[in-house]
Amino acid sequence: MIQINNLSIARGSKPILTNAELTLFPGEKVGLIGHNGAGKSSFLSALLGELHIDQGSIDLPKVWRLSWIDQEVTANHLSVIDFALEGDRALHEVRQKIHAVEESGDMEQLGHLYEELENLDGYTAEARVATILHGLGFKTEDLQRKVGEFSGGWKMRLNLAKVLGSRADLILLDEPTNHLDIEAVVWLEQWIKQVNSTVILVSHDRDFLDEVCTHTVHLNSEKLTKYTGGYSAFERAFAERADQVSQANKKAAGEMEKLQKFVDRFKAKASKAKQAQSRVKRLEKIKLIETLQVEPHVAIPFMEPHKSPDPLVVLNRSDCGYEGATPILKSISLELRPGDRIGLLGANGNGKTTLVKTLVGELNMLGGERVEGKGLVYGYFAQDQIESLDMNATPLQHMSRLERQISEQKAREFLARYHFRDDKVRQLVGSFSGGEKSRLALALLAYKRPNLLLLDEPTNHLDIATRQALASSLLEFEGALVMVSHDRHLLESITDRFWRVHQGAVTEFDGDLDDYADLLRKETSAENRNAKQGNSNNKPVAVVAAPIDRQAVNQRIKQLGNQVKKLEKLIETDQPKMAKLDQALAKCDYSKPDDSKKATELHHERNLIAARLENVETELLELMLEIEQLEESLSVS
Repeated sequence: MIQINNLSIARGSKPILTNAELTLFPGEKVGLIGHNGAGKSSFLSALLGELHIDQGSIDLPKVWRLSWIDQEVTANHLSVIDFALEGDRALHEVRQKIHAVEESGDMEQLGHLYEELENLDGYTAEARVATILHGLGFKTEDLQRKVGEFSGGWKMRLNLAKVLGSRADLILLDEPTNHLDIEAVVWLEQWIKQVNSTVILVSHDRDFLDEVCTHTVHLNSEKLTKYTGGYSAFERAFAERADQVSQANKKAAGEMEKLQKFVDRFKAKASKAKQAQSRVKRLEKIKLIETLQVEPHVAIPFMEPHKSPDPLVVLNRSDCGYEGATPILKSISLELRPGDRIGLLGANGNGKTTLVKTLVGELNMLGGERVEGKGLVYGYFAQDQIESLDMNATPLQHMSRLERQISEQKAREFLARYHFRDDKVRQLVGSFSGGEKSRLALALLAYKRPNLLLLDEPTNHLDIATRQALASSLLEFEGALVMVSHDRHLLESITDRFWRVHQGAVTEFDGDLDDYADLLRKETSAENRNAKQGNSNNKPVAVVAAPIDRQAVNQRIKQLGNQVKKLEKLIETDQPKMAKLDQALAKCDYSKPDDSKKATELHHERNLIAARLENVETELLELMLEIEQLEESLSVS
């Protein structure tokens, strides 16, 4: 397990942790949360031994292998598959030794190395890593391409693949979903839940945290506090704990006030001096509990838009893409009208950004027509929007470029609404954090008072509190909205329709994001089955459909249905048990030895039930897919 005792660390003069305590058990999936600047990445650096510890200790099992995401990719000459395989350091070293020994011809040593290779599952490593790469969106033909051929976002996916293929005991993931689409996020959730490793991850995607985390650690006020469950469970427990602290402090403050009044009144009287002194001692023993600090609230308001035309934008049989290349989207016909709130779904590379750029007129169409309503004012937040900011200019200078005649007072008043105040408005943008740059870009966009917002991954640098503020503002926004985001909580909160951009078409998706995740899992299962059934020689084969034994098929469906019912009963039994254990764990005070011992036992019981539930749910999904296939076979026979 990981044991952190009396830990104090700092970045320069800024304290990150002071006398922090934490225990993590093997196999736990832990979300590390806290507002931007709290020190989450610094804590990960301390776990890796990269940041000096001022006091205390971090104890990790000596035999544990650690893996983490690099922020740069330098091996541009390697193929994608070879780059990802390097993540398994032990395997990489053995493969290098084999290559060296093969040249020397030492057959005895080579035999030992091949035995070691087999012990490391080296013969199946490529297949295992290829599965990870496919899950993260790489195609089969990509695996032999050079790393240097890919963009920065895809290189970050490669770094993630390298970590996932490492077979490490402790995996540290800092914002792993930032460069992923929903398809890859859904796959990554399943991978994290099934892997045996201990995982500590930093993420501002609350749905992702809810889905994968068995525990949440809150870095707040230089302390580490552990909660059971994902982000939503933390949020409820934190609110309850904050209320308890507030009530306890009110009670203590009332008692202190009464004691102080007695002391002030009678301390000069000899007859009451003893009683007054006794109350002074009681006053000294009463201590107020340190108030829980909530994350700072940041607003991102959108002003009432200009009058909207109807329709806003129309695409008529439009081919969308880049000049000189094959169209990415073909013969697209759609319209945007006032009040539309649309989320775009689809894997990266299918054309979501292409569609958005076509809607705003940034990309010329390769065919068809685009009609823009008179009075259209759009606000476009691109994926690389913060890079378009002038890093050598201040927020005030950015405002003056939007409106030359704007007074400094008016600019200051506007920027203050987005928490840029005092000296901050004269600070160079290049010194801002990623979150501050995003907030400034959104502020400049909002100043135009658009009647159509097109937002392409606006949350990549925003913490959870700021994402929630953005969601609240967008809910009140009166114009039309089109959004691309891998943050499902945000999409579900502020959109009411989905368009799927897939295989060159844009179609209405009739369902919610849970339905979409189910669809992706079914499509992935179907692709895997087709790949297994594919003819290795790629020769055309004439197939004669055998007559279906309807009675046998119906009997099989009935058997599977009975198994489904049994599994559903197991889930119905185990889920309340999990809820009771979560409630019991939430009440444990880890500072008390008895409670800490009890919590360890409860954690162990909960992990067993969670593992059982995971297996049952996986089996249930497979049975339901088989039933669906059998029912389809009956319908077409």
